[in-house]
Amino acid sequence: MQHEELCKEVERQLQFKPKVRTDFDYLSEKIQAKTHETVSANTLMRLWGYRESVNARRSTLDILARFVGSEDYAHFLKERGLADDEDPTQPSDPTQPSDPPQPSREGREYQLDSLSQGSQNSQSSQNSQNTQNTRKTRRVPITPIRTGVLCLLAVVLGLALWYFFLRAPLEEGLPRGAKDMTHLLSNPCCDPDKLDAWTFAYGGVTLAEDSTLMYYMKKFDVYQVLHGLPAGEYELRVKAWQSPDEQEVARYAYEQAEDKEDGCVGTDAEIYAGPFAKKIRNYYSDTQGKWDNALRFVVLDDSVRIGFRSDENLRRFSLAVADNFRLFLIRKVKSETELQELAALRDSAQAVDNARPQKQGWQLADYWEGHVGPMPEGWITEQEERCCRLVHKSDVGRGFGDSDIYLEYLNDKPAKPGLLLGYKASLDAGQYNVGDCFFAQNRQKSATNVRFVIKGTTGSIETTPMMDYRFVRFELNEPQEVIIGLYAPEGSDVCRAGLCMPAIWRN
Repeated sequence: MQHEELCKEVERQLQFKPKVRTDFDYLSEKIQAKTHETVSANTLMRLWGYRESVNARRSTLDILARFVGSEDYAHFLKERGLADDEDPTQPSDPTQPSDPPQPSREGREYQLDSLSQGSQNSQSSQNSQNTQNTRKTRRVPITPIRTGVLCLLAVVLGLALWYFFLRAPLEEGLPRGAKDMTHLLSNPCCDPDKLDAWTFAYGGVTLAEDSTLMYYMKKFDVYQVLHGLPAGEYELRVKAWQSPDEQEVARYAYEQAEDKEDGCVGTDAEIYAGPFAKKIRNYYSDTQGKWDNALRFVVLDDSVRIGFRSDENLRRFSLAVADNFRLFLIRKVKSETELQELAALRDSAQAVDNARPQKQGWQLADYWEGHVGPMPEGWITEQEERCCRLVHKSDVGRGFGDSDIYLEYLNDKPAKPGLLLGYKASLDAGQYNVGDCFFAQNRQKSATNVRFVIKGTTGSIETTPMMDYRFVRFELNEPQEVIIGLYAPEGSDVCRAGLCMPAIWRN
């Protein structure tokens, strides 16, 4: 119906669409103030379809048309080129006062007198009643700006409720209000493609290729220095474990230990932050495979060195692993009392750290570089011999080899294709088992393509280029010489490789 266009024009002038009773009361007042004519809120609600609808009287539509600036409803339609489909003969809205019946000539004078006498009192009474109702029900109209403000307040209230009452701690065991500061760590998950973010003391970069720091029988220290830390108490969490000896020995030691609270029975590798340190878990202490280690420490001067280390990890079959470093701020220093409390904790940890029996070795010695000298008997290389260093197991062990020597190729340039390191042995005919431990690393810390090869057998035996322990079986039909070693193929970028004296058994 055409009056819908009239309703839309009313909404445009109001700058909102009336939806509830108080909106229509407000519109009724606006119409009364502008046109000095009355349209009830009930009639307006029927026009907008919020109550049972009937055809509006032409007089009602004329009032609305005058409210929006037209002479009457017909003129409103003519201005917009609309056809007049409203039938003024239809029943009117029962809430609107109907036209009084025409009196007879004899009673007309009486009616005029009565109307003239009571019109003022009636009008005054009606205006008073309307004013009273308006004061009770009038509501400020909802505009887009007010809606936006209300939505913003609702969001702020919801966030406040979540933060103070519903928000869970960042991780299990952390106090409420702890702040995640892991973003200050570089490569906290030990991505093998980004290991330059860490500093590797004693010459040993991690052997793992799966986002972990991994060390076999080796003295090591892997660390980085963090800056921009506010003074306060922190917690470092690291997923780390150590199998400190052969499996059955390590398991038995843990099971027989009286104190299992920290889960670090028999371990010597540790995580540390400045002078604070904590031994990592024994492999057998966590059946669920989480191996989470937590270290509380104090920072008072903006920076701290955090890392993973061991200076006693030389026992046979010892393996230490760490990854997924996380850092949390537990509380900031807010008073002089707190500052003195945390300073006392730091001084106590520093005193313990100063008493470490091999502390000077952390800065001054790098036993991994070994001793420069001639190639030992039985060892050969196709590289420059000055790039090969002999390492004694008393200095450092790497793997499960039974020998007392370990040979390493170390250079700042990539090796040329060919034999990196090898051991030459003359063997009789028969069946043999060979076991050896080796590793290789590229200049860019990327995956190496170095091969572990046994030459001299029928069609040389070659294994994958993984850095690991290898156990190989082969058979010789006649006495001959074999070479057990590491080979760099064409295009290799390897600059570091190591090989234990191979263990050879004849069946």
